[in-house]
Amino acid sequence: MGNCYAACGADFEGTVTMVGNARGIEPREVKKILKNIKEAYGNDEGYLRLRRRLPKEFPM
Repeated sequence: MGNCYAACGADFEGTVTMVGNARGIEPREVKKILKNIKEAYGNDEGYLRLRRRLPKEFPM
């Protein structure tokens, strides 16, 4: 999602909607996937490095 956000500067909901549209899934599914990734890799340095590319106000 970092690239989607950087490309258009949308807020979290807008970014999630864009990703969902691009992948052919509902925004709620995108959020579920993001939550699962955060739970599984939240302390992983690779995840944290990617996470730092997004605004702090993005919940996941």
